[in-house]
Amino acid sequence: MRAILGRLSDLGIRELFKLLTSVRAEGALEIESPAGPARLSVRQGHVAGEISASLVVAYATRGGTFCFRPGLAEEIGEWIPVEELLARLEAAARAAAGPRRPEFAGDGEADRGEDPLAELRESLAELPLSLGSTRVLVVTSDPRHYRALDPEWRQRGWEVQVTAEPVWPEGPAPALVIVHLPAYGTLAGQGESWLNLVRTAATRSPAVPVVWVGGLADASLRHKAILAGASFLLPAPAGDVGETARWFREEMGVIADRLMSRFAPEAGGEAEAFRDFFLDLHVDATPAEARASLLRFASSYFARGALLAVRENAFESLGTYGLASMTAVRLPRGAGLLEDVVVTRRPLAVAEAPSPESTALAAALGTRERLEGGEILPALIGNECVALFIGASPLPHEGGSEGLAALLARAGGMLGV
Repeated sequence: MRAILGRLSDLGIRELFKLLTSVRAEGALEIESPAGPARLSVRQGHVAGEISASLVVAYATRGGTFCFRPGLAEEIGEWIPVEELLARLEAAARAAAGPRRPEFAGDGEADRGEDPLAELRESLAELPLSLGSTRVLVVTSDPRHYRALDPEWRQRGWEVQVTAEPVWPEGPAPALVIVHLPAYGTLAGQGESWLNLVRTAATRSPAVPVVWVGGLADASLRHKAILAGASFLLPAPAGDVGETARWFREEMGVIADRLMSRFAPEAGGEAEAFRDFFLDLHVDATPAEARASLLRFASSYFARGALLAVRENAFESLGTYGLASMTAVRLPRGAGLLEDVVVTRRPLAVAEAPSPESTALAAALGTRERLEGGEILPALIGNECVALFIGASPLPHEGGSEGLAALLARAGGMLGV
């Protein structure tokens, strides 16, 4: 099999190892990150190699590229489970991104010997490590409201950066910009710099939403803010105490959440990267190997699952996991939930409330386990649904089941049905 290349911005190290583990791949994984190269050996859910600064940067920033070369894994160190590697990377990245230890004159070498992370911190000092946080830029000359909001927003995973200068920040673009105008008397003649900030956010790719706070009494300025690309206009509160100030902070939280959800980059890029990498890994695989890998991959999305071929007169089991009964399943055609997916060729969420259809489907699968809250996903060849995956008991997963659904939409041809 040929080497497989990709970008870490599309498929991060955690997701990459999830796929390699699901297919029990063996070979060499080469990483090129902003801090330099790294190399690991991979073998059936285990990995060997140095946890270097380059690897930590690649993990934390999703910056750089990867190349997986299938073949006999090289012995380059201690073999550890992939889960342990990811835990170590997470810990190293957070430690490196945390507060630096104070340096004392004349004792630098001693400190370095006592702090094993000193060298790593120095290597990462100039690189932004977001670690998945969502950055909110607040431009205001009066930060009192946002100091009160900061603890709550940090609990949501939002990193709040407050500045008084209406200048676009360096580094990665924020997920949201809040422009809180000064009082009208101090704003006179300076509105253009605030408007330019809005224009910059609106012209980014993807666009960054902007909440414009205050200045609504000036019809001309309000008109220009709308034309510049402000996403939401909100009156400024009269002060930072009292009920109206509390309402303002509550409204700001709701508006920020709504806008960032609406403007968030679509998960399609990562879902497509999952799909393409999985398909590349199975160029030479047999249908049985592809089915087994697909079910292992699906087990990171659902605690229980079944893969059924769509035959002319029946739905026939291709494999299951996590069900009370692991015997072969053969269901007659006509089951409402399954037929809906075959016809529409679109995923179907099984209702949370028990229904006669979901209960009957669980019984037909030979299990007493509930299917409510799960999903039925189609596997396609072109526009034809040739198989169905039934997933029950969804597991916590960022982005939901989009990666699995995108893979199944292209996986029908490898299942041998």
